Amino acid sequence: MKTTIISVRDAQLRVLVQSFLFFQKENHTPFSYTTFPNTNLCLAIYKQNTVVYTTNATANHCQVSPGIQSTSRLYGFHRRPFTVSVQGPLDQVCILFHPGALRAFTDESIAQLWPVSPVLDHLFPGHSQQLLESMFSTDDLYQRANRLEPFLLQRLLPTPMHPLIKTSLRQVNTGDAVPVVGQLAASYRLNESTLYRLFMDHVGQSPKAYTQTVRFRQSLNTLITTPKESFSQVAYQGLYCDQAHWTKHIKRLTGFTPSQLQRRSQIEQGQLIWVPKPALR
Repeated sequence: MKTTIISVRDAQLRVLVQSFLFFQKENHTPFSYTTFPNTNLCLAIYKQNTVVYTTNATANHCQVSPGIQSTSRLYGFHRRPFTVSVQGPLDQVCILFHPGALRAFTDESIAQLWPVSPVLDHLFPGHSQQLLESMFSTDDLYQRANRLEPFLLQRLLPTPMHPLIKTSLRQVNTGDAVPVVGQLAASYRLNESTLYRLFMDHVGQSPKAYTQTVRFRQSLNTLITTPKESFSQVAYQGLYCDQAHWTKHIKRLTGFTPSQLQRRSQIEQGQLIWVPKPALR
């Protein structure tokens, strides 16, 4: 499977969208890969595929099969490893939004959009077909990215991101310590239930789950390139109480111990950390 990541060129849009991610596969040979919890929200758009997404207490799996029409859905903020099985040809576009940024394009609650498919009709009512026809009328991925940018810019809402969400995300992402949710709420003179509703509405994840995901991703990014002898230092830098706690957290969110994860993971273009099925053989 071919993976291509294209950076956003427009400065205004770059604040909201991290990048455009393209998956392409022409053959019918099954292919599977596993990714891990992330803070980015992915709007996945499929050209001609049927998607069956199963997520519950024991499973977090997406099966993509050949179809006859386009579809779309949101992914992100997984509480466990996310495994994707591709059963045939694939032509998929992912728009990776920064945390909270999708609300710049829709008045709908992100939490309510999770189960919706196709989700494009809800995000851009009256314009989804225009986007699909424009984007998939060319096979040139850079042309697709060039068409995505003005489409998104034209659909920006006049209201900016909620200021409390914006400052809360900044505090979690850039702080030297992961804040306790109660402290985070108190710093903005909110009760925890109000902060929870704001996060679910604008981010799609609770404040506690989001802070845990941030800590995990920071630790994961360091783990991938750190010698095994320095794992205790990685745990310390990730603000875990000890290495055993860190190891348990890593295994719960990835399905692998830190050593296994380091051996089997691949990094695509410096951004996408995943475990393709061939690496597990």
